[in-house]
Amino acid sequence: LMRLIQPAVLIISTTALIAPCPQTRLSSSLGMTKSVVVVSPPGGVGEVAVVKAAEMGSAVRWFVVQSNTMKSSVSFSQDTLDTIEQAGGKVELAGADTQSLLEDPDALSAVGTWCGSADSLLCADDGIQIVTEDENQKLNEEQQWRDALKLASQQAGKSITGRKVAIVDAAADEDEDITAEQKKSPELFGFVFGGSEQSNIPKTISAALGGQVTKLRHGKLFGTPESSPDFSAFVGGPQKNPIICEEYTRRTVRIDPTLSITGNQMMGASTESCRHAVGEAAALILLDKVQAENGIDVCVSSYTGNQPFSLELWQEEFRRVDQMLLSGEEALLFSAAFSSVPDTNRLASWIATKWAPAVLRTYDIAAIRIGARPVYASLVSDNSVEIVWQQLVDFESVVAGKMRIDVKNDGITATRLGGDASKGFGATSRTPLNGESVLVRRLGEAASQAIEKGLANKVFQTNDVPATPSIEPTPKKQEPVVPPPVPSAAAEPPVTPVIDESGPRQTGARRSAERARGSRQRKRVDATTTPEESKADENAFQ
Repeated sequence: LMRLIQPAVLIISTTALIAPCPQTRLSSSLGMTKSVVVVSPPGGVGEVAVVKAAEMGSAVRWFVVQSNTMKSSVSFSQDTLDTIEQAGGKVELAGADTQSLLEDPDALSAVGTWCGSADSLLCADDGIQIVTEDENQKLNEEQQWRDALKLASQQAGKSITGRKVAIVDAAADEDEDITAEQKKSPELFGFVFGGSEQSNIPKTISAALGGQVTKLRHGKLFGTPESSPDFSAFVGGPQKNPIICEEYTRRTVRIDPTLSITGNQMMGASTESCRHAVGEAAALILLDKVQAENGIDVCVSSYTGNQPFSLELWQEEFRRVDQMLLSGEEALLFSAAFSSVPDTNRLASWIATKWAPAVLRTYDIAAIRIGARPVYASLVSDNSVEIVWQQLVDFESVVAGKMRIDVKNDGITATRLGGDASKGFGATSRTPLNGESVLVRRLGEAASQAIEKGLANKVFQTNDVPATPSIEPTPKKQEPVVPPPVPSAAAEPPVTPVIDESGPRQTGARRSAERARGSRQRKRVDATTTPEESKADENAFQ
């Protein structure tokens, strides 16, 4: 390794592509309570996690994976350096470019040597972006950057047995369930001349870290790290009417399981996450500041709110998610409430033997030809029914997923489950299974049918509760109360209503002759009317 030493600066780099920054204070002393290793591109969520962890008093080793075509330097603001120093945190920097990691085995092995052992490891891919007009070149170089990042994370994770966290884009990192055969297969884009280790590039960041990985997902990222000298709290800088940036107006954070209460993926195209929130959440998980089980899969989203998110709020959010994960509510697909179920075993047997077979024979289910589809339903216990999805893999029928319907004394619930773990389908699917929406919709009809068949009792609303019959004493007949006569009213004679004869037909001149209906029709004059009166009436009408 080539060492570049300057006053108060120690930057270790295999290719010296990361420019030394005289503002960065680094230390090689790792005698701290918690030590963290971060592997990421420069800036982005990785930088936020490094700074947040150091501000909490931990020792951080940050290995920066740099593109060989886009060179940039890493520097912190003076306020950030003062905060880290006051907290007693330490930071070490090292880095290499993508070409060295992909082609030089010595440079790749040096990553694991420099990272050494630590309490936790973090890998983030935020910041991989090539600016060029050639779209093919852009995709090619970004893929190389990701491959180099995964190889560096793989080397760093070999000597770290503590918690491992992967920060991934929920929309981009979809292939998380990888079988052993897929892990052994070489990457199509990998370089084969760098040895077997280079040709075997992991498919995902989670696979590169190895072991049990905690996945922290995010939506569309926005915001600049506060530690950057380019950060400003105002949009466009100080102005007469300043506009506060989104990093300070969208501080409210929500943590949710990747599987929502409907069983679908929480992150959508419109979901946004602030880099400050994602990096801070990662630092809290790495340092065990919040209650988060190892290996959980959660997502972070940001919402409107200008109040800082305190540690108590973070702990409350993770505590809520932990309860959802333990109770299985994160994959809840359907829920229907009854006032009571007289016989839960009878209702479960009806669902397994009558309702489910009829739904599975419908056209919407039977017409599924691609991928897994629901095949049969079975009664696994007195109160539980499982609908099994099967898929043909290498001419062998494999269980790809399940739906468990639980019958309780006050309702029924449906939950999505994983399939055969030995075939690579052990994890619960993050996307709806084929035909799942049809079954969920028909479950609503099944709840109504159960009430009609007497298998369950309907939940009565407040205004629908039937009156309870009771014996009440017969009320005494009350005498009608006659109001006393009013003398003034009795003395007055009855008032005859006055009819107002004024109106459009009473006030104006009346029509004396019938309106002409044609040019040839003669005007008929009443025999009792003189010609002069008839003429006057006609003029008055006109």
